[in-house]
Amino acid sequence: LVATVESYAPLMARAPKTFNFFINQPLVRKLSEKHIGMVDLPLLSVPSLQQQMVGHRSANMTLEQLESLNAEQKARTVLVVQDPFTSYYDAQVVADFVRLVEKLGFQPVLLPFSPNGKAQHIKGFLNRFAKTAKKTADFLNRMAKLGMPMVGVDPALVLCYRDEYKLALGEERGEFNVLLANEWLASALESQPVATVSGESWYFFGHCTEVTALPGAPAQWAAIFARFGAKLENVSVGCCGMAGTYGHEAKNHENSLG
Repeated sequence: LVATVESYAPLMARAPKTFNFFINQPLVRKLSEKHIGMVDLPLLSVPSLQQQMVGHRSANMTLEQLESLNAEQKARTVLVVQDPFTSYYDAQVVADFVRLVEKLGFQPVLLPFSPNGKAQHIKGFLNRFAKTAKKTADFLNRMAKLGMPMVGVDPALVLCYRDEYKLALGEERGEFNVLLANEWLASALESQPVATVSGESWYFFGHCTEVTALPGAPAQWAAIFARFGAKLENVSVGCCGMAGTYGHEAKNHENSLG
């Protein structure tokens, strides 16, 4: 079930209220725990990302339109790479990032969803993962040829492109690069002066994958917040796996609660 989330989530997101209604039913929850081995199944985002982006230019640009942009337009265009967990279960994050890109004077373009394969890798379906990775790597390499930055909002999924894809595909991975949100923001805000810090502090709970692979990420986020006059404090937290797939498996439920 977890390994195939990228297959069924896009279909379910077409009618999120309907599926959420059934997922919330006590009988369905009991059947899920007994026969599928999953508890507390996450609810789909309402409204869906597609519904939030209706009529928005970011969701309606074709490859031909992107290729026809001149050099100046390409320099101000940002390609937003989707992932299954934010796009379908936390869609507001993606929608907000699209609007932030606009506020900073850039043109965001929401790329079509292409499965990442992280869930397949986590669950040990390595052959399936390699096929998924190859297909998506081909797609992202094609997008990379446009010469525009590509940015993803989920650290674990973005870093999967850099690590697991290289291990699975080797040279077939290609040279595409998807930036973390903080990496792109740090570059986009480079010329903006640091504002006077005021008000209450904000607190950063870094993704375990992110802070392990990129120890400088918390400091980079703090520098980004400082550009807007906000103080960001890093909070040392443990692995989020207990709240991820591990905690949703019935056999691990009690242990995940500590």
